[in-house]
Amino acid sequence: MGNFLRIFNRFHVILDELDGFDDLTYGWTLDDVDTLAFQLSLSDPKCNPTNMQYANHIEIVDETTGIVIWGGLIAGHDFNDATLKINCLDYGGLMKWRRLRQANYGITDYGTVAMLMMENTNSIFPTGTSIGTIESGAINTSLSVSNTDMLLDTMRTFLATPNYDWDIDVNRNFNFYLAKGADKSYYSLTWGGEADNIIVAPELTEDIMSMANAVYSETSGQALTSLAQDTTSQSTYGLFEGTVSADSSSTSQLALDTQTSGQLSKTSNPTRGFTLTACDSSLCPFSDIFIGDTITVNLIPYFGYSATMRILRMIHDEKTNTRQITVGEVIYKPLAPNKRMYSIT
Repeated sequence: MGNFLRIFNRFHVILDELDGFDDLTYGWTLDDVDTLAFQLSLSDPKCNPTNMQYANHIEIVDETTGIVIWGGLIAGHDFNDATLKINCLDYGGLMKWRRLRQANYGITDYGTVAMLMMENTNSIFPTGTSIGTIESGAINTSLSVSNTDMLLDTMRTFLATPNYDWDIDVNRNFNFYLAKGADKSYYSLTWGGEADNIIVAPELTEDIMSMANAVYSETSGQALTSLAQDTTSQSTYGLFEGTVSADSSSTSQLALDTQTSGQLSKTSNPTRGFTLTACDSSLCPFSDIFIGDTITVNLIPYFGYSATMRILRMIHDEKTNTRQITVGEVIYKPLAPNKRMYSIT
């Protein structure tokens, strides 16, 4: 029993199924696009230009349940002797190469603006996505976009301001969340003690360089002001003040308060962001943890460190059935290699 791959063309018409792959790894990142990679032998009859066409859709299917656990599109080929490594982006990549058209979105809530950006983009040329769940309760805002704004970059920055979440799921639906994930602090990633599931010695790094447990913001001319404070953090560490620049859409007290509180939630404690390599276990079963969930991290030898932390990223290794799980408030990603384009003369 295991997983197999389904391949579709870019219109999501089924082409083939694969089970002779190797070195399958895949990941998920909160409010961002992640990747999948696997290898095929060039001698495999299913390793052909039709199946491996760029922008073809590819999905991982659980052989036992038939549930799709990851979906995306082919974005790169690495040829090496007798093998081909296929690199893919998750379905969030369907937003990557689409630009917006000039528009002014009037005063309405963040979820509606995000939905309208997707709908307007699809009306010009379909991305292959549909509208899924748009949670209600978001604050009102306004947004102006230009013809040179890209959909994915705009969506990232727009929804990061009030600390809202989004994704494109395995059904290729765009979803908007006030806060993605659930409290699963009853699950733990543990290092040290009688039972643990972290299998590589973790590197714990924290600092207070970006900390602020009292965040202040104001609109132009101090028409509106907002102060958000974390008294629990202040009683532990003392007062750390910070500011956040008011977004241009912060035209109401509620909007400004939400933006200020969103910043406070990111900075009220020492900055934490580290990756733990774990095995599947009842302490933290892979089948029941998802991006955005909050779990408990216990690093017992490190001064008895224990904290509830949000899952920001997971990378699954199919061969070893292990995961690299990034928790905290920040993801440190390596910089992509620089490419220089040269004209042919």
